[in-house]
Amino acid sequence: MARLVWLVLAATVVIGFLAPELQRLTVPRPASEASAPAPQAATPSGRVEIAADGRGHFLLTGRVNGRPLSLLADTGATLVALRASDARQAGLIVLPGDYTQKVDTAGGPASAARVRLQEVEIGDIRLDGVDALVLSDERLAISLLGMSFLGRLRAFSVENGRLVLSR
Repeated sequence: MARLVWLVLAATVVIGFLAPELQRLTVPRPASEASAPAPQAATPSGRVEIAADGRGHFLLTGRVNGRPLSLLADTGATLVALRASDARQAGLIVLPGDYTQKVDTAGGPASAARVRLQEVEIGDIRLDGVDALVLSDERLAISLLGMSFLGRLRAFSVENGRLVLSR
Protein backbone atom coordinates (compact mmCIF):
# COMPACT_ATOMS: atom_id res chain seq x y z
CA MET A 1 0.00 0.00 0.00
CA ALA A 2 2.80 2.43 0.93
CA ARG A 3 4.50 1.59 -2.37
CA LEU A 4 1.35 2.57 -4.29
CA VAL A 5 1.09 5.87 -2.40
CA TRP A 6 4.74 6.68 -3.24
CA LEU A 7 4.16 5.76 -6.89
CA VAL A 8 1.11 8.08 -7.12
CA LEU A 9 3.02 10.86 -5.35
CA ALA A 10 6.01 10.48 -7.70
CA ALA A 11 3.73 10.55 -10.76
CA THR A 12 2.02 13.71 -9.48
CA VAL A 13 5.37 15.46 -9.00
CA VAL A 14 6.58 14.46 -12.48
CA ILE A 15 3.35 15.66 -14.09
CA GLY A 16 3.61 18.93 -12.17
CA PHE A 17 7.10 19.54 -13.52
CA LEU A 18 6.14 18.55 -17.06
CA ALA A 19 2.85 20.48 -17.24
CA PRO A 20 4.36 23.54 -19.00
CA GLU A 21 5.99 21.30 -21.62
CA LEU A 22 2.82 19.23 -22.03
CA GLN A 23 0.89 22.44 -22.54
CA ARG A 24 3.11 23.36 -25.49
CA LEU A 25 2.78 19.89 -26.98
CA THR A 26 -0.99 19.61 -26.69
CA VAL A 27 -2.54 18.50 -29.94
CA PRO A 28 -5.13 21.04 -31.05
CA ARG A 29 -8.72 19.92 -30.97
CA PRO A 30 -10.91 20.62 -33.98
CA ALA A 31 -12.53 24.01 -33.61
CA SER A 32 -16.23 23.99 -32.90
CA GLU A 33 -18.44 25.91 -35.23
CA ALA A 34 -17.74 29.56 -34.67
CA SER A 35 -20.85 31.60 -33.95
CA ALA A 36 -19.08 34.95 -34.02
CA PRO A 37 -18.10 36.61 -37.28
CA ALA A 38 -14.52 37.11 -38.30
CA PRO A 39 -13.25 40.69 -38.18
CA GLN A 40 -14.96 42.61 -40.94
CA ALA A 41 -11.96 44.28 -42.48
CA ALA A 42 -8.25 43.79 -42.09
CA THR A 43 -5.48 45.59 -43.88
CA PRO A 44 -1.73 45.05 -43.89
CA SER A 45 -1.48 48.37 -42.05
CA GLY A 46 -2.64 46.71 -38.83
CA ARG A 47 -6.17 48.11 -38.74
CA VAL A 48 -9.13 45.84 -38.03
CA GLU A 49 -12.80 46.81 -37.97
CA ILE A 50 -15.52 44.78 -36.27
CA ALA A 51 -19.19 45.57 -36.78
CA ALA A 52 -21.49 45.72 -33.74
CA ASP A 53 -24.22 43.12 -33.51
CA GLY A 54 -27.89 44.03 -33.02
CA ARG A 55 -27.33 44.61 -29.29
CA GLY A 56 -24.27 46.81 -29.85
CA HIS A 57 -21.78 44.11 -28.81
CA PHE A 58 -18.58 43.48 -30.72
CA LEU A 59 -18.43 39.72 -31.28
CA LEU A 60 -15.62 38.27 -33.34
CA THR A 61 -13.63 35.18 -34.08
CA GLY A 62 -10.00 35.60 -33.17
CA ARG A 63 -7.16 33.14 -32.79
CA VAL A 64 -5.66 32.25 -29.42
CA ASN A 65 -2.47 30.19 -29.60
CA GLY A 66 -3.33 29.56 -33.25
CA ARG A 67 -6.83 28.17 -32.59
CA PRO A 68 -10.02 30.02 -33.56
CA LEU A 69 -12.18 31.20 -30.66
CA SER A 70 -15.32 33.32 -30.38
CA LEU A 71 -14.66 36.44 -28.32
CA LEU A 72 -16.55 39.48 -27.08
CA ALA A 73 -14.52 42.71 -27.01
CA ASP A 74 -14.87 44.06 -23.47
CA THR A 75 -13.05 47.23 -22.37
CA GLY A 76 -14.36 46.62 -18.84
CA ALA A 77 -12.37 43.38 -18.56
CA THR A 78 -8.88 44.02 -17.19
CA LEU A 79 -7.51 40.87 -18.83
CA VAL A 80 -8.45 38.55 -21.64
CA ALA A 81 -10.76 36.02 -19.97
CA LEU A 82 -11.26 32.56 -21.42
CA ARG A 83 -13.91 29.99 -20.67
CA ALA A 84 -12.29 26.75 -19.49
CA SER A 85 -13.51 24.92 -22.60
CA ASP A 86 -12.00 27.63 -24.84
CA ALA A 87 -8.72 27.46 -22.90
CA ARG A 88 -8.57 23.70 -23.56
CA GLN A 89 -9.32 24.33 -27.23
CA ALA A 90 -6.41 26.82 -27.27
CA GLY A 91 -4.10 24.11 -25.93
CA LEU A 92 -3.88 25.31 -22.32
CA ILE A 93 -3.73 22.86 -19.45
CA VAL A 94 -5.39 24.35 -16.38
CA LEU A 95 -5.63 22.13 -13.33
CA PRO A 96 -8.21 22.53 -10.55
CA GLY A 97 -5.53 23.78 -8.15
CA ASP A 98 -4.63 26.61 -10.59
CA TYR A 99 -7.87 28.51 -9.84
CA THR A 100 -6.30 30.68 -7.12
CA GLN A 101 -7.22 34.18 -8.32
CA LYS A 102 -10.35 35.76 -6.87
CA VAL A 103 -12.11 37.96 -9.43
CA ASP A 104 -15.32 39.95 -9.67
CA THR A 105 -17.45 39.18 -12.71
CA ALA A 106 -20.80 40.47 -13.91
CA GLY A 107 -22.26 37.33 -12.31
CA GLY A 108 -20.49 37.87 -9.00
CA PRO A 109 -17.23 36.68 -7.43
CA ALA A 110 -15.41 33.76 -9.05
CA SER A 111 -12.15 31.86 -8.95
CA ALA A 112 -9.84 32.07 -11.94
CA ALA A 113 -6.53 30.66 -13.11
CA ARG A 114 -3.95 33.15 -14.36
CA VAL A 115 -2.23 32.18 -17.63
CA ARG A 116 -0.10 33.77 -20.31
CA LEU A 117 -1.21 33.23 -23.90
CA GLN A 118 1.52 32.64 -26.46
CA GLU A 119 -0.32 34.72 -29.03
CA VAL A 120 -3.64 36.39 -29.71
CA GLU A 121 -4.62 37.34 -33.25
CA ILE A 122 -7.52 39.52 -34.35
CA GLY A 123 -7.48 39.85 -38.12
CA ASP A 124 -3.88 40.70 -39.02
CA ILE A 125 -3.11 42.11 -35.56
CA ARG A 126 -1.04 39.69 -33.51
CA LEU A 127 0.27 40.15 -29.98
CA ASP A 128 2.54 37.71 -28.17
CA GLY A 129 2.62 37.02 -24.43
CA VAL A 130 -0.88 38.22 -23.50
CA ASP A 131 -1.91 37.87 -19.84
CA ALA A 132 -5.26 36.17 -19.33
CA LEU A 133 -7.55 34.45 -16.86
CA VAL A 134 -9.40 31.16 -17.22
CA LEU A 135 -12.83 30.84 -15.59
CA SER A 136 -15.23 27.92 -15.48
CA ASP A 137 -17.77 27.77 -18.28
CA GLU A 138 -20.53 28.29 -15.71
CA ARG A 139 -19.05 31.68 -14.69
CA LEU A 140 -18.37 33.05 -18.17
CA ALA A 141 -20.88 32.92 -21.03
CA ILE A 142 -18.34 33.85 -23.72
CA SER A 143 -14.61 34.46 -23.70
CA LEU A 144 -13.63 38.13 -23.43
CA LEU A 145 -11.08 40.15 -25.36
CA GLY A 146 -10.03 42.40 -22.49
CA MET A 147 -7.57 45.20 -21.87
CA SER A 148 -4.49 42.98 -21.64
CA PHE A 149 -4.89 42.80 -25.43
CA LEU A 150 -6.73 46.04 -26.25
CA GLY A 151 -4.48 48.20 -24.06
CA ARG A 152 -1.38 47.11 -25.98
CA LEU A 153 -2.74 48.44 -29.27
CA ARG A 154 -1.80 51.86 -30.60
CA ALA A 155 -5.49 52.74 -30.49
CA PHE A 156 -9.00 51.35 -30.38
CA SER A 157 -12.21 53.28 -30.88
CA VAL A 158 -15.83 52.98 -31.90
CA GLU A 159 -16.63 54.67 -35.20
CA ASN A 160 -19.99 54.44 -36.96
CA GLY A 161 -21.05 51.29 -35.07
CA ARG A 162 -17.72 49.55 -35.65
CA LEU A 163 -14.91 48.77 -33.26
CA VAL A 164 -11.66 49.91 -34.87
CA LEU A 165 -8.41 48.34 -33.66
CA SER A 166 -5.07 49.83 -34.73
CA ARG A 167 -1.68 48.25 -34.15
